[in-house]
Amino acid sequence: MTEENKPRLVETGSGFSILQTVEYRGRFLYSKYSPDRSINSLIQKLELLPSTLVIINSPVLFYGLTALIQKLPDDCEILAVEDDANLLSLARDSLERLKSENPQIDFSCTALFSTSNLLELDGFIRKKINSGKIRRAVSLDFSAGKSFNPQIYSMIFSAAQEIIATFWKNRITLVKMGRLFSRNIFSNLHALDSELILNRVEKSVEKPILVCGAGESLDVSLDPSSPFYRPAMDGSLFIMAVDASLTAIMDRGINVDATVGLESQFAIQKAYIGSEGSETVFFADLCSRPQVQRMHKGRTVWFVSEFAENAFMDRIKSVLPDSIPPLGSVGLAAVHIALRLRKDASVPVFVTGLDFSYSIGKTHAKNTPAHKSRLFSSDRLSQIDAIDAAFSPASSLVQGKDGKTYASSPVMLSYRQIFENSFSRSENIFDAGACGLELGIKKIDGRDAEGILNGFPGAQNPCDRRKTFAKKISELRADSPHEKSAGAFLENEKKSLEKLRDLLSYGEKSICMEKDSTLSEQIERLLYGREYLYLHFPDGYRLSMDPGFLKRIRAEIDSFLKMIDG
Repeated sequence: MTEENKPRLVETGSGFSILQTVEYRGRFLYSKYSPDRSINSLIQKLELLPSTLVIINSPVLFYGLTALIQKLPDDCEILAVEDDANLLSLARDSLERLKSENPQIDFSCTALFSTSNLLELDGFIRKKINSGKIRRAVSLDFSAGKSFNPQIYSMIFSAAQEIIATFWKNRITLVKMGRLFSRNIFSNLHALDSELILNRVEKSVEKPILVCGAGESLDVSLDPSSPFYRPAMDGSLFIMAVDASLTAIMDRGINVDATVGLESQFAIQKAYIGSEGSETVFFADLCSRPQVQRMHKGRTVWFVSEFAENAFMDRIKSVLPDSIPPLGSVGLAAVHIALRLRKDASVPVFVTGLDFSYSIGKTHAKNTPAHKSRLFSSDRLSQIDAIDAAFSPASSLVQGKDGKTYASSPVMLSYRQIFENSFSRSENIFDAGACGLELGIKKIDGRDAEGILNGFPGAQNPCDRRKTFAKKISELRADSPHEKSAGAFLENEKKSLEKLRDLLSYGEKSICMEKDSTLSEQIERLLYGREYLYLHFPDGYRLSMDPGFLKRIRAEIDSFLKMIDG
């Protein structure tokens, strides 16, 4: 780069002080007369709340940083971001000079990153937010350098806000459901000695797959006039149902090859009423309700969704390595599993019933649990149509792929976005739903779907493809290494929890005390990887050795020991 294209420091006079401005790419990045005035004025007026991540855009000479640090409330962090390599070099030099000139100021809360390594930047942001200290973010422009690429700075700020929002939404979920998730894991681990795991059945499906959600588009796709109806009836189409759509499909006389279940609460059991005799293969999350797995006559295939990032989940994955991303929705999990089940990318996967919206008065397909519940409870004063759902405070009106207006919610809209982000680049996957929101994958009409199904190898000989998935799975044995590791895991947990219980109950008088370490060291060592004991606490995003926190942990141990004993 030529000298004229490099940043040039220009001295300016302002009263008794001599500051510098920067001339770069044909413009000054600060005022030519008083470079620090606008920044200091901004910081003086700034009202910061505790637990704020302050993102500094293009800091360059870091004017105003010392004033900002001195004004920071508790638990705040400063993240300075620079996109231009030349300005980054200036910023590094300026930060080091400030540190040497102001030894009385603690600069440890300040970090400087280049946008050239977004992965490292993302990791830093997530680490700070996952500590539980950060609750919000603000963005400050420290120079005109942001104008060279404003989009990257806006993207980083938006990403930080999204990460913060996601973390605290997940925390709310874990406070409500964390204990149940963990207890279900321990209960379901007992079944690993006789059932399969997901990687044992990967690439085993050779016929087209239809993933069926519980949305109203399912009614259209399984109507007798639909191109999917005959293949579904004669067995030349692999039917994968989410839990809420299982009985709706079976009521039409269609064999369901596989069902996917994520739900951990009691309420989901009604989705399986009437399916007890079915031989459908049940793909179960290790966090899902154990009683549902026991209701199935067919085999269970286990996987684990990462409901939290912690050492406990890492230990679980050493027992059950088949993890899927934390997609949140059972419909998204079903699509993910379907893509892993197909033999190769030439096997088409069709998606229906994943509408992420609903018509006013109709929230689900016919004969789903929600629809049946409305039928059972309707009378002269309570109508069948679920009108109230479309007009709840959380709902909003959206335009569907067919041009009609539907109701949706922030949660469903977020799932739709996750669907597009996760599957839009997958090969040979088609949106077969006649209504609902755009999914970000290729939309297919009835004629094209019929052409694909009729042209697929073996379509003319459905009897040759009649061998059910359940029969194929029944011939497989459980993976013996995982049988042993699950049993060893549970036995080790029992011993560790009993030891931890004794230490927490009797302190240094415990018979479990070791001579070469302190009580606190032993307790902390035993709690590592056992976040399930406190993950559901409101303040359970990190371990605390506070006596009150440890007393709450002690109260949790007995219930988990009962789970381990089965």
